[in-house]
Amino acid sequence: MNISPLDGAFGMQVQGLDLRQQLSPQVRERLRSALHEHRILVLRDQHLSRDQYLRFGRNFGQPIPHVLDHMRMRGYPEMMTVGNTEIRDRSAKIRNGAALWHTDQSYEAIPAGATMLYSLIAPELGGETQFCDMASAYDALPAKTKAEIAEQRMAHKYGYGKRRTHELDVNPLINDAQDNRVPAVFHPLVMHHPATGRPALYALGHGAHGIAGMAAEAAETLIDELKDHVLQEQFIYRHKYRVGDLVIWDTLQTMHSATPIEPLHSRSNARLLWRISVRAKFNTHTENLSQ
Repeated sequence: MNISPLDGAFGMQVQGLDLRQQLSPQVRERLRSALHEHRILVLRDQHLSRDQYLRFGRNFGQPIPHVLDHMRMRGYPEMMTVGNTEIRDRSAKIRNGAALWHTDQSYEAIPAGATMLYSLIAPELGGETQFCDMASAYDALPAKTKAEIAEQRMAHKYGYGKRRTHELDVNPLINDAQDNRVPAVFHPLVMHHPATGRPALYALGHGAHGIAGMAAEAAETLIDELKDHVLQEQFIYRHKYRVGDLVIWDTLQTMHSATPIEPLHSRSNARLLWRISVRAKFNTHTENLSQ
């Protein structure tokens, strides 16, 4: 197994590892440590069945069925498909539902620790996933700002929050029952990673819509200012998929956004990925994530 830097702002690629095989404890720990340190791992040249992929995902935590039951993969509720190859993907609301900056499961009391996408079909053009390094962005803040936000707690709710001008308005909540399933929760604005202790700005994207004890207008201004800061080009990595790429990212230290894709019109623009999001395995208690 060889781990080397990606050609971008952050992250590492992993070559020479066949995930069809059961991973040894030593390899599992090396991958988890690399993920926590570098925020993104791209494991190249994989050839996985659904069962093999799900087994790999469990090395990083318990897979989480998507909050929207109609998005779950038949027979594999912990997984979902992403792309434009299925009948439901004709709807832009589904096909481009992730084409805005967000953090998976930030709307839950105990959020996800990692998400992964496995590329089965990659378009010739487009289809990238963008990632934002929230740990490096925190490091770059002025000391005065760090002190001001150190104890702030931000509200999160699925389907809520202000979109930026270029982000698509595709609220995925389709009925009141789904909306009621995800009440608002609060998380630290500055998340100290439970495995490493490193601070990072947390989940400033879609779903973030208020700060405890702060007037709504002031909270919106602060969130906008911090989001402008983290989305500077120096903190962004854009991944162009190859078939066989398995991309996994630490959701406590990143935000991500899909790029909008067109409906399927030929093999050249087809895109299909399998997604797994997991609650992380850490030595510390997961309850610390929402304190």
